[in-house]
Amino acid sequence: MSILTILGMVIGSGFMSGKEIVVFFSRFGMISFVGIFISFFLFYFLFKFMLSSGDWAFKKLDSSKLSFIINILLCLFFSSAMFAGISNILCFDSKILRFLIFFLVIFTCFLVYKFGIGSLNKINLLLVPFMIVVLLVTLFSKFSFDKLSFVSSNSPIISIFYSFLYVILNTSNGGILIARLGEKLSKRQKTQVALVSALTLSVILLIANWVLLQNPNYFDNAMPLIIIYSSVMKILMILVTLIGCETTLLTLVYTLSSSIRGLCKNEFLIFFASVILPLIISLLGFNFIVEQLYPLASVLGVFLLIDLFFIPFFKRQNKKIHSTSKHA
Repeated sequence: MSILTILGMVIGSGFMSGKEIVVFFSRFGMISFVGIFISFFLFYFLFKFMLSSGDWAFKKLDSSKLSFIINILLCLFFSSAMFAGISNILCFDSKILRFLIFFLVIFTCFLVYKFGIGSLNKINLLLVPFMIVVLLVTLFSKFSFDKLSFVSSNSPIISIFYSFLYVILNTSNGGILIARLGEKLSKRQKTQVALVSALTLSVILLIANWVLLQNPNYFDNAMPLIIIYSSVMKILMILVTLIGCETTLLTLVYTLSSSIRGLCKNEFLIFFASVILPLIISLLGFNFIVEQLYPLASVLGVFLLIDLFFIPFFKRQNKKIHSTSKHA
């Protein structure tokens, strides 16, 4: 269950559409595979660290205004991207179908807002396995060992730096949720969850990046992994992208509403800030949010991880060292 929730958190509109993968990996060409290899170890380390960080992360979030504000901003950025992604996809001629899908999205957001992590886990249990299987089938339909495109890169160092930003981008916004998931897990289970989650994400990234490098002409498109397909496969890709938007959006609604409840008790304002405000921000457009706000979100994510997780961790370690030295 924890693995599915983590995967549902990371695999959102930017990931599924391919735009996020292009921005952080594919545009650097063959060196991007090194970045994905590095991202696997970073994902594993951060997932395992966060799963074990609940004791101090929750206390720090309650006491640190900096962490609170950054956490709110990140959730707003990402949830607005999910709404923008859904809006981009819903270009059907049928207005009734568009309305029904958007109504379903808002309704599930309300369920998670109202009933919390229990409803989130149940929805992920239903959607995430289906999403991953269909995504892999769709990607492999375009996968071949033809010569890949050697896209020019400014610098391998910049490419590797972007792989760090990518992992931070996709872990900082869900850090509190991951810490919550780790509360009921044993040490061994935390290691297993971190490893399987990181490995699954990296394998999907690897395959998606390979497919994108075989189709560099679509890099500038808002949703390159959708535009390269046609017929039935395009419909499947649209479907899994919608599901990816949905699962990540629900994670963000949970994180955002949980954070705001510590500050405000007005349920209407909490729902407005968690669901309606991101919907309004999404009017900026999917391309703008992914290309402009995502890199900014990565930088903010660094500060959040340091303030929320690493500083409290090192303080606890120092206390243990001082305590041990006194007893000695």
